[in-house]
Amino acid sequence: MHSEHCLSFGNGLPNKGENIMNNSDFIDKFWEIVHNCWNAICKVVLGYVNESSKATDVEYDMGAAFLIAVGILVLLGSACWAASIAKCRRYNPIPHFILGIILPWIYPLVILFAFDIKGVKEMRAKAEQERQAMEAAEAERQKNIALNMGAEAQEEEEETTGWNQAFFEKIARAEDGSSAGPWLATYGGNTIRVLSIIEALPEVVNVEFEGDKGAPMKIRIPYAKIEGWQKA
Repeated sequence: MHSEHCLSFGNGLPNKGENIMNNSDFIDKFWEIVHNCWNAICKVVLGYVNESSKATDVEYDMGAAFLIAVGILVLLGSACWAASIAKCRRYNPIPHFILGIILPWIYPLVILFAFDIKGVKEMRAKAEQERQAMEAAEAERQKNIALNMGAEAQEEEEETTGWNQAFFEKIARAEDGSSAGPWLATYGGNTIRVLSIIEALPEVVNVEFEGDKGAPMKIRIPYAKIEGWQKA
């Protein structure tokens, strides 16, 4: 009869699926430990009851035995939970196991929200410092590029605006210093064969071209009237 009562306590223990925590590996292991402890406690209680039942003059209280068993499970569950949280956050689980017994369930809940993973703050700070250093280096590199481009960037910008003084100064001479012509230039509806660029002025370009009889002649062509300019 007493054995049946004790076994009924074991069957009444909440199942793993009824807990309020998530379904992680820790929960599975935790409930496995709790069930094993419960079974061990039941065996101890059964042994105590069986021995006590042999003595007719000994009285025992099943309610008290049940409360003791539940109390042990509560303390053990709190300790295991606290130790598991500490281990997952890279802390030594042993002191937290003990504190979980001293402050059942309160301590595990506190460290659940208060503990960060050990070393994460330092890693984040280091990563932030590296990011700032990289940004500073990139900003310095861009600054140096802008300074080094200087006049070259300005010339390229001027070239994109069309035929101007910078354009003709650049194409006037070959690498060896000789005239880079000839070119075919179109302006005002006329096309001439330019032999050389004499001088590029702010508003006009002074060139030497081939006349009707093949004799070289000079002319100033306004930039605004140029319609085309290409190698002959």
